[in-house]
Amino acid sequence: MSRGLRGLHVDLSAPAYEDLLTTSGRVHARRTWHDVSEPRDDERRAYVQRQHRLAELVQSVGESTRMAWPAGLAAALADRLPLASMLRAPIFGLDQVGRYLDDDARRAAVLHRAATALLRAPRPRVIVAHSLGSVVAWDLLADPRIDIDLLITVGSPLAHPALAVDSVPFPYRRVGAWLNVVHPLDPVPAGRGLHDAFPAACDAFLPPLSALSSQGSALSRVTAAVAGAATSHLDSSYLASRTVLAAVREAMDVNAGLSIPTHRAVAS
Repeated sequence: MSRGLRGLHVDLSAPAYEDLLTTSGRVHARRTWHDVSEPRDDERRAYVQRQHRLAELVQSVGESTRMAWPAGLAAALADRLPLASMLRAPIFGLDQVGRYLDDDARRAAVLHRAATALLRAPRPRVIVAHSLGSVVAWDLLADPRIDIDLLITVGSPLAHPALAVDSVPFPYRRVGAWLNVVHPLDPVPAGRGLHDAFPAACDAFLPPLSALSSQGSALSRVTAAVAGAATSHLDSSYLASRTVLAAVREAMDVNAGLSIPTHRAVAS
């Protein structure tokens, strides 16, 4: 991503919280904030306008394409998987997701650490949240101190029926725009976007087998396509996306119309 953003002054911050989800000891923390304010109609309308600009940007990049699974086959198959138990299995770090969802104290500690790092970040402020990180980002939206100029979720499980997340009014005045990027072969979102469950999100679908149309022999292209499918959930697969890079560049331009007004006070 840094190479793709060459020429921009960007302060990158990646708050680590894995230690809070892997330790066997008890964690003592609790959430002390919750935004209960109802969004105003003018805030929602302004947000919808920003989302229209984001959708136009996604279309202009020309990378997003919806691969139509037969009658929602991928999502239907994924819904039959025992995700609730899979997310608590001690393999591939999946149990970290279960600990975050099940343990309120660990969840609060993760959110405190992420919020602390985010509040120190300068504006414009962009969050790129991968996999479990998208669940953390959704929880952070309830913090009334936080303004986000662009939220990008990638490889997100938020729309899965087995994943219970807090239902809160979307803070239109504190979020500039929300882009959700899906690789159709990524087993976590299972080819499913977020817009149906979270109307505030703008979905973009990456080409499923773009390697097949690349240069090289037939064997090398097929090999690259298989490797791409096997690594479709990795954050690097998403961060190399032209759509993601274009959205970040647009959000960093305060005159482009994606960011929320910069005159608002930001906690520090």
